[in-house]
Amino acid sequence: MISGWLRRRARARRIRGTLKTGAVTVIQRFGSTLNLNVHFHTLMIDGVYAVGPGGAVMFHPLPAPTDADVAAIAERMIRKLPKEVDALSDENSEAFAADEPLLATLSGASVAHVGATGIRRGARPARIGSGISPNRAERTGRLCVVVEGFSLHAAVRIAANDRGGLEHLARYLARPPIATDRLSQLADGRVMLRFKRPFSDGTAAVLFTPFELIERLLPLVPRPRKHTIRFHGILAPAAGFRSKVVPAPPATQIPREPGVREPSPYRLPWAELLKRVFVVDALECRRCHGRMRIVSAVIEPGAIRRILRHLGEITEAPAIAGPRAPPGAPGMESEPCPLDLPDPDPGEGTSC
Repeated sequence: MISGWLRRRARARRIRGTLKTGAVTVIQRFGSTLNLNVHFHTLMIDGVYAVGPGGAVMFHPLPAPTDADVAAIAERMIRKLPKEVDALSDENSEAFAADEPLLATLSGASVAHVGATGIRRGARPARIGSGISPNRAERTGRLCVVVEGFSLHAAVRIAANDRGGLEHLARYLARPPIATDRLSQLADGRVMLRFKRPFSDGTAAVLFTPFELIERLLPLVPRPRKHTIRFHGILAPAAGFRSKVVPAPPATQIPREPGVREPSPYRLPWAELLKRVFVVDALECRRCHGRMRIVSAVIEPGAIRRILRHLGEITEAPAIAGPRAPPGAPGMESEPCPLDLPDPDPGEGTSC
């Protein structure tokens, strides 16, 4: 709808040619209280690209919308939304509820702001704050309208040369659902999530039990193969004129040593994988905390043994035990547990 409005406005300004718009949409699935609240943030190019004869592309900026323009777009969206929703099939939803009943239950409870399991099933999370609405009318603000519960906000604009502001806005749109610095554990074991700013009714934080927090986080995980970042118009991956708008990365040749394999852009380095899994930076020097670099890869067994012997490390690999028969197999005798562990609970089924 916004793309059509931009093209109509460009036609009114006598801009000719095939008009193309561009946008990037980030689908966010979370609300402030970690509830399932699917909404969209779109970075829209405030103009059109006119494709002329011979494939020449020229950008034409357009004036900013007015409050009346934003209200007209929102009302048009509300009129079309019920038809679009009715046209969607419920087969996928029914199949999802049949295949993943627990996740479907958690998602429904998250939308309703209530607990899904446990003794607090159906109860809302405890809130901290005054809980009293201030005695003033709610103001939507400039270029921001609310129609039947749907809001359209168009007051944020980034200049073409403000690359830092664009990066800051993009990072805000792609932010995770929870900030660890606003999450803390109370003495009774509950978890408190503080808000960046209080709600209109004075609520400043919400409280969850650890299990309730996990309940809230599970529905926020996107479904497999469902992308949360979408590109539209001339910025779409298969757009015909995308190469003339999106600059290609600089073709810089990084000098590499002979025999060193070119790293794949789709694979993370081993040091980064270790840091993500074990929270250990293998390339950080223990003495000066600077960054280390790989000088060479030693693959000769003799050289490896000499280096390990010089460092006082074990030079031979530990022996690998042979395969064992499954428990309960004929002729399989129970072996004593090598660890001094307490006896397990009879109902747990723990074994060594």
